[in-house]
Amino acid sequence: MREIILLLTAKILSYKNSSKGEDKKGLLRFTVFFTIGVLFWFGTFLIFFRVLSYFSSIEVIGSLLASKLLSMVFLTFFSLLIFSNVITALSTYFISDDLQLLNALPISLGSLYAGRFIENIVNSSWTVLFFSFPVFLAYGLVYKASLLYYLTLIGVIIPFLLISAAMGIILILLLVYIFPARRLKDIILLASILLVVGVFLFIRFLQPERLVDPESFYLVMDYIANLKVPTSPLIPSQWATNAISPFLFNHSEDLLFFILLLWSTGLAFVVIGQWIFERIYYEAWSKAQEAKSAKLSRAKVVNHLLETLLKPFSSQVRAVVLKDIRTFLRDTNQWPQLFLICALIIIYIYNFSVLPLEKSPMPTFYLQNLLSFINLGLAAFVISALAVRFTFPSISLEGKSFWILKSSPLELRRLMWSKFWVNFFCLLIPAEILIITTDILMNATHFMIWLSTITIGCMTFGITSLGIGLGAYFPRFKVENVSQIATGFGGMMYMIAAVSFIGLVVILEARPVYLFFMSKLRNLPLTGGELMEIFMLLFIALVLNILAFILPMKFGIERLSRLEV
Repeated sequence: MREIILLLTAKILSYKNSSKGEDKKGLLRFTVFFTIGVLFWFGTFLIFFRVLSYFSSIEVIGSLLASKLLSMVFLTFFSLLIFSNVITALSTYFISDDLQLLNALPISLGSLYAGRFIENIVNSSWTVLFFSFPVFLAYGLVYKASLLYYLTLIGVIIPFLLISAAMGIILILLLVYIFPARRLKDIILLASILLVVGVFLFIRFLQPERLVDPESFYLVMDYIANLKVPTSPLIPSQWATNAISPFLFNHSEDLLFFILLLWSTGLAFVVIGQWIFERIYYEAWSKAQEAKSAKLSRAKVVNHLLETLLKPFSSQVRAVVLKDIRTFLRDTNQWPQLFLICALIIIYIYNFSVLPLEKSPMPTFYLQNLLSFINLGLAAFVISALAVRFTFPSISLEGKSFWILKSSPLELRRLMWSKFWVNFFCLLIPAEILIITTDILMNATHFMIWLSTITIGCMTFGITSLGIGLGAYFPRFKVENVSQIATGFGGMMYMIAAVSFIGLVVILEARPVYLFFMSKLRNLPLTGGELMEIFMLLFIALVLNILAFILPMKFGIERLSRLEV
């Protein structure tokens, strides 16, 4: 017990000491994150409160719907917690920098397991807990639950967290033990691809296009009734639902049985996890230190192809681009995310292809072009999501070797623009594919296709510049995982700036598009005043794109030039 307390005390002191060095920038970061978190918290509460209030007003099936929703909420939280614990446990037990020191100290494996278990469960569960509280609060207020409901909820949540944490830790222990580290990445990649296929099939089996088909509205209730929510008595999420349902819906469940079932299962998984940990940890940790393979980036065909494509550029630019591409090919952490993004894009395009626009009561011409214009904003948002994951971290990925680049003859301006153009073309291609393909599928007018194509091209300049510029303004050269760069304060600021930029451009173009299509619907020519208004708004949108293209790069270059390394 003393060793566990020492391990936790050391971790608490490290967090405390790191917070002491925070300056005004750190305070701003905390304020922004806290504000966004509180707004999201209240938004979640209001949404669930409205939905549950509506359910409570429905006779007969209202409580059933609310109960099914609660079961889905617990199942979602359970899945998120297991996934989060797997990712966190990989770092906590195998990759963390202090493990070499800890494994050399006379600390028992049981104490190391317990100390890291507590750290793991805190790091992986606090966000889910924070955003689950408004959901349970909404249930309690709508169904006028007593204080006993909230006390029981605490007794349910604790073993619920123990089960998910222990399952995640056991899973990662076995994976690292069975597969060498370099093959574990490939296994995760394969699992991600299978997950993509599963998600795609799940969405297609739901047939979402039927919900916008006016001729099948009478089937909607049957359609919803056929959406089966998992209610297996063998999963902990259903035990948690059954344990608190009597306080909300007056169900005659044996709540004491389910609470004891949760606690006994949670403690059993913790003990099983410790038993496995003490027998395989050292060997698994040793395997986790193996170097990663990089067969693809070393292939002669790939190298020859890259050198041929980059031959027109200067030697400095060519060296930077080749280094970035090879780094990406060697980092298998990013491949599963790339596959997932590609799958989401395919689903995005496919769903547009099955929209029965010709059956809508609205004029087809109007609806086609309205959806095409809305699609412009959605596609730009998809590209910004791609950029925050792959473009924004590009400067930070230089890591601790950034000082080599800064002290080399390579100018920072050339470094920044080299990264800009590589990322720009990598974003422009999927952006244009998204826009052109979906517009053609919706039979949009030539005017709308050309406007969307040109606009998304211009916005890609701004989105890329924001990613590279803000990535240089908020660099993070000391991170254990690439995903930490995109999810930090800088990544949050980038998404706010990118979404604001996209929203402003779409708003500025909304009026010209409206005027043009209203003239077509009314079969009347545009007046001189309307033409002037269209020209002015499009000119302002163009100026906004130019500013978004130039200013972030300028600020990013200035920031890097002042940075001490």
